[in-house]
Amino acid sequence: MELEEHSARISEFRNQLSKLLSTDTLTIHNILMNKQSRFNVEGVYLISTPDDNEIVYAGKTLTKSVIGRLSDHRTKDTKSDLKGMLKLKEFSDYPPEINNYLVRCVEVVDSRKRTFFEHFSISILQPPFNK
Repeated sequence: MELEEHSARISEFRNQLSKLLSTDTLTIHNILMNKQSRFNVEGVYLISTPDDNEIVYAGKTLTKSVIGRLSDHRTKDTKSDLKGMLKLKEFSDYPPEINNYLVRCVEVVDSRKRTFFEHFSISILQPPFNK
């Protein structure tokens, strides 16, 4: 692959990450209670603390919409979901109320690009809940 192609891909991901970071946030509670349509997409999402001072997790959808994944984050007690992560000793200083965490997302329809963009976002942002 030529250097120009790499540069173009990096530029595309950088622009997409800037777009994602500048998107308005909503609480997990608001998104799930009101079925916010802009979150009813396949894409990449960021979860931040209730005060929006720290992005704690970057994720992507596989077979569900962002709404579906947020529902999992709120109810499933696994190490890959927010509810389970907040129970880990290493994250005990974070606010325990899942519904107050903030979310932003961007639609990425192509599953391969979604995976690459999620990995790019994690490598740049280094959220503490991503392993």
